[in-house]
Amino acid sequence: MNKRTVWTLILATFALHAWPFFLWLSNNGTHESMFVPPPQDVTANREQPFLKENFIIPDQGDRMVHVASICEMPEGKFVAAWYGGTREGAKDVAIFLSFLDPRKKGSWTEPEVVVDRSSASMELFRYIKKVGNPVVFSDPMNRLWMVFVTIPFGGWSCSSLNVKISDDGGSTWTSARRLTLSPFLNISELVRNNPVPLQDGGFGVPIYHEFIGYFPEMLWIRLINERNPCIEYEKTRIIGGRDYIQPAVAVSGERSAFAFYRCRSEKRTVGIGKTVDGGATWSAAERLEQANPDASLDVIPLSDSRFLMAYNDSFTTRENLKLALSGDRGKSWQAIATLENSQGQEFSYPYMIRSRSGDIHLVYTWKRKRIKHVVFNEAWIHFMEKSSMEKLFLEKRTAQ
Repeated sequence: MNKRTVWTLILATFALHAWPFFLWLSNNGTHESMFVPPPQDVTANREQPFLKENFIIPDQGDRMVHVASICEMPEGKFVAAWYGGTREGAKDVAIFLSFLDPRKKGSWTEPEVVVDRSSASMELFRYIKKVGNPVVFSDPMNRLWMVFVTIPFGGWSCSSLNVKISDDGGSTWTSARRLTLSPFLNISELVRNNPVPLQDGGFGVPIYHEFIGYFPEMLWIRLINERNPCIEYEKTRIIGGRDYIQPAVAVSGERSAFAFYRCRSEKRTVGIGKTVDGGATWSAAERLEQANPDASLDVIPLSDSRFLMAYNDSFTTRENLKLALSGDRGKSWQAIATLENSQGQEFSYPYMIRSRSGDIHLVYTWKRKRIKHVVFNEAWIHFMEKSSMEKLFLEKRTAQ
């Protein structure tokens, strides 16, 4: 019996005995917050419709890129983050950043490495095998945050969450800090979707767990004491089970929000849950009719209180990427646009934000070779909502 097998058996035995206690402990936390309600922009419908597309990075050849996020910084610039390397989970994978300043009408800057396994190992004082899943966001004090995953051994189920903060727009960063979120070796915590701002200046970050169980959680995090800054954080579970991960949270009011889940079960449809007490409790998951091929999706609120979803419309593949609208808080959806559709290819992990100007910025993995950036306004959404417009849009894209 080799050394790896011995350690696997030891960990498995420990997990089986510790699991009941772990379930109890991780299921008893509550956190009630006041969400920042989405802005209601009455001018959105009076604008001219537009949609713009570009790539953040050139074709990577035989290298892979995946899992992008984007945020708007206080001065109006945008920053995107993703990971890339020879393959997903490889030791040479690094986390990259690129910046865009719309005021200068330029393109995205040359990607720069902000974290790799070597720098993470030094900053965290522990061996790191690989890194991934960066999520970037900015706070009311003009700080730029990045929450990301590190893996010391094994695969994604052995991951931990870490945070870095920049006070100068991403030029320099604090050393990474590992977040202690789990009583069982502090592993199997991952991040994916867009954080939601809180009225106390903090954030609710959708995270998830995938060791033995598969379930969505929330990370509540903020910086306290401006003179001697300290990160305050805690984790709460949304629901338990083995069916749903990667929650996308859409806020509908100061205490109300909806969570939409990636589905891992054989039924392969999007799950939905709701909170009416600021995230202290969440309803049991319900299955929607919306297909989900065990893939990440994103949902954001619009100025007219409807929800916009970016998703793969399939039970089995990630060969298309679509947008859909819901006017009944996510119960039913109307597809309005097909952004990508190519057999045998992958278009995945959409991530959306609504900028201060009201425009929607979407980034996603394009064939695992590039990160694509799409910008459109709500007037374009209303334009595409008419069924005839979807057909014309598809015909135009096919002709290009």
